[in-house]
Amino acid sequence: MAGTEALLAHRVRVMRLYRHSLKQMMSWAIQRSLIYEEFKNIRSQFEANANVPTLGEATRLVEAGEKFLAEKTHPDPYIVPYYYGGSSYHRNPPFPKEISMHRDFGREGH
Repeated sequence: MAGTEALLAHRVRVMRLYRHSLKQMMSWAIQRSLIYEEFKNIRSQFEANANVPTLGEATRLVEAGEKFLAEKTHPDPYIVPYYYGGSSYHRNPPFPKEISMHRDFGREGH
C-alpha cells in the first residue's frame, strides 16, 4: 500500500512540474509560434523519461527538473490581467448600490 501512495505522490509531483514548466514558458516567450514549439520540446522531454525503471531514479529526475525550473524563473512573470497582481485587477470600482441594472432595456412598457 505504501508503494502505491509513493507512486501517486510522485505522479502528482511530475504533473505539477510539467504544469509549472508550461506556465514558466508563457512568461518567457511572446510569439505564439515560439510558445507552441517550446511546449512540444517540454512535452518530448517528459515523454522521454516516462518509462524510468525505478522510483529513485525518477525522483532524481524530478528533483533535477525542479532545480532547473527554479534557476530559470522569470524575474517578471506573466500574470493574467484580472488575477491578483494583474494589470486589470480591481481597475474598475464596483457600481454604487443606488444604481440598478435594467436587463430589459427598451422593453419596459411591453
